[in-house]
Amino acid sequence: MPEKSPTLASRYVPPLTGIRALAALLVLGLHTDQNVPSGVLTVLPFLARGYLGVDFFFVLSGFIITHVYCASLAQPSRNAVQVFLWHRFIRLYPVHVTVLAALVVLIAIVRANHIALNNPQEWRFADLPWQLTLLHAWGVTPKPGWNAPSWSISAEWFAYLLFPLLAPALILVRDRAIALLVATAALTATAWAFALADWSLNIWVGAPALVRVSGEFLCGAALCRAVALGRKPASLRGDLLGAAAFLLFLAGASLAMRDYGLVALLAVTIFGAATANGFLAGMLGSRPFVWLGEISYSIYMVHFPVLLVLRRFWQYAGIAQWNASGRAAAFLATVMLVIALAAMLFYAVERPARMRLRDCVGKLAPA
Repeated sequence: MPEKSPTLASRYVPPLTGIRALAALLVLGLHTDQNVPSGVLTVLPFLARGYLGVDFFFVLSGFIITHVYCASLAQPSRNAVQVFLWHRFIRLYPVHVTVLAALVVLIAIVRANHIALNNPQEWRFADLPWQLTLLHAWGVTPKPGWNAPSWSISAEWFAYLLFPLLAPALILVRDRAIALLVATAALTATAWAFALADWSLNIWVGAPALVRVSGEFLCGAALCRAVALGRKPASLRGDLLGAAAFLLFLAGASLAMRDYGLVALLAVTIFGAATANGFLAGMLGSRPFVWLGEISYSIYMVHFPVLLVLRRFWQYAGIAQWNASGRAAAFLATVMLVIALAAMLFYAVERPARMRLRDCVGKLAPA
């Protein structure tokens, strides 16, 4: 995931931060419609495939982690690996544990007041150790539980642990065509694994989760290597490629295209944006998109518990009897509230934690 830092400012690519906004909005749009039925899918049918925003994040994460850290880990020392893992830990953990603590308090209050839970099996206190150690997507429980979207950061942590082994191999790739072939093979192998095992993308724990993140992360990493080996300045062709791929994704998602065909289009979107220097770079690198991209992790982590509460609120308000414009207004109000709360979480927890804790175990040498 893209992140700006004083020591790595030259490696910061604003359009890729803007892409995070697109990924977060896909997930938020889908889950908001599931909890606040508004009929939005009749207008924006691609949101029915909003769960692929997670795959967007996985590919993008592989790209950005490689962009920022690969050279430093090309010949990994113990210190370099420690610093890398610490950077990733403080990127994920402060927000994760803050939202988890809030959920624990909320569920304790709900149970103390004998309020029925729709899925009581999701809120087992015995599962908290797995949540706290970021292992809850590794197959130790049948479902991720608690803050369900956090399964993806548990999977990301798995990819981060493997990256110090991957980086030296990536550096050995010296040909752009080979890098693109590796990216294509990684995504194709992941799609085949899901097809052969008859896995669904709605399985969020165990082998499906870890295969999904590994293949997509590797795809993004290899795409980054391909961009680095291009040795050409960004151009309008990147804008056209990225924009065309994302528009095809929206059309394919609306027309029941297969999931991994859509993920491939998202990967091409990232590749195009990384080499763009025109209208697409300008849009994704604009202040609103970059700001939404910067808070996208907080959006992703906070939206699920907020929607759980707002779903009950809108039900008590009788949303089922409202007209279409009323339901649309409730949908928009919900999205805006999630974004506002995510911004508060970002400025109160996420950014301060990164800034204050980043150099606690040392710094990476400039690459």
